[in-house]
Amino acid sequence: MMKIKCIKHLLSIFMLILMAAVLWSCTCRDENKTPGSTSKTDATAPGPGPAEETPSDIQPKEEPGQLVISSSAETGAQLYTSWPLIISANVWRKIPVPDDQGQTPAVSSITLKAKSGSWREALVLEVKNASGENVVWPFHLVSRPDESTSLGVEDSVTAHWWLDPSETQALSEGTYSVMVSFKPEMMEGLPAYIAQDRFYLTIKKEPSPLDPALSSAKQYQMADFFLFKGDAKAAGERVDKLLAAEPENLGGLSLKSKLLASEGKNLEAVNVLGDALSLYYRKYPNADPPLGLLHQRSEVLKNLAPEPVTVDGSSPSN
Repeated sequence: MMKIKCIKHLLSIFMLILMAAVLWSCTCRDENKTPGSTSKTDATAPGPGPAEETPSDIQPKEEPGQLVISSSAETGAQLYTSWPLIISANVWRKIPVPDDQGQTPAVSSITLKAKSGSWREALVLEVKNASGENVVWPFHLVSRPDESTSLGVEDSVTAHWWLDPSETQALSEGTYSVMVSFKPEMMEGLPAYIAQDRFYLTIKKEPSPLDPALSSAKQYQMADFFLFKGDAKAAGERVDKLLAAEPENLGGLSLKSKLLASEGKNLEAVNVLGDALSLYYRKYPNADPPLGLLHQRSEVLKNLAPEPVTVDGSSPSN
């Protein structure tokens, strides 16, 4: 019993000596610190100052009604060589957001005016490959007569470029980033900051032979391309081939209606769209409404002159 008590006593003394040694060690470390250094747990010690901003870190302040350039490939995000390519750039304004008091900032119109020529000629179409290197493609800019234009907050204007199938045939396969911007030195009174959207285009070699689905898709792309360039005859030939092979092709019916409307045959154009809508609802009864077809029909209906009526409300032909 006495031995056990002695052992417990010795252990207590040993623990006291160990605690004293730890406290002495911590005190020495605090006293030997480099002047000006602080402990990680010292809540009152001053922290490091803010990092100095370099010009590349400073982001331009977004202004109400900011100008934006949104570009895209109207022929799709994937392009086969030997297929046409159409790229568009939509220049628009961001709608001002109300402040905390519900007040919407007033913004002035922005005038796009080049120092010489059209404002579209001051746009730059930049293409980069997967390595970030600039590549040059032989784009054709669609010319328009307007040398300048004014943009309010709800206005927008569009520029287009194109490559024909013989030109896309020479393009290398891969994924490219595409962005459109202004050359500031060519413009008058351009805002200091313009937001620009970049999109990606994947180019693949055209399969050979084409399966039926791709064959129809190419006929549609070619018809749309010829219609875009104003060649109604060539567009009509492609549409007829497409619908002969696939009578219920909704894209082909839409293009057929556009061709008829471009020839002033608005009633026939509306009837073709009616057939397309009936076909859509029959094939996709649970799908969302075909907003594109509905919008196209409403635009054609605007061009239809009202049928003359007699005083009693009947048609003169009756």
